[in-house]
Amino acid sequence: MHVAAVSGPSGSGKTTLLAGLIRSFVADGRSVGAIKHTHHPLNEENRGDTAMLLAAGAAPVILAGEGEAVIFDGGVAARRVRYDSPGELLAHFATEIVLVEGFKSFREWPQVEVGRSVEEARAILDRIWRP
Repeated sequence: MHVAAVSGPSGSGKTTLLAGLIRSFVADGRSVGAIKHTHHPLNEENRGDTAMLLAAGAAPVILAGEGEAVIFDGGVAARRVRYDSPGELLAHFATEIVLVEGFKSFREWPQVEVGRSVEEARAILDRIWRP
């Protein structure tokens, strides 16, 4: 499994870049999941950024709060799980790629800074993940 996080300030286009990367990888036939870290209260509604990432082709999408997360897999009902470390969330994926937004202080995943085009970010990730 390949994992990378998109980083940047609030409102800088992280979710837009993430959705573009998801579409790019899915178009190449690769399976992609996503994690979105939030400081807002968790909800189980498929709307906003969660809906955008699902529509881009990510499955599942995990909306992660502090110690609790909601997993959206495109089915009818979302489900909640608890976690101690962001890395534990990877156990909920059977995808080739997991793209993460947030968890700035968790440095165990390669980081791609926002402000790049989808093509530039994709080229960086392809180099990082090259076998």
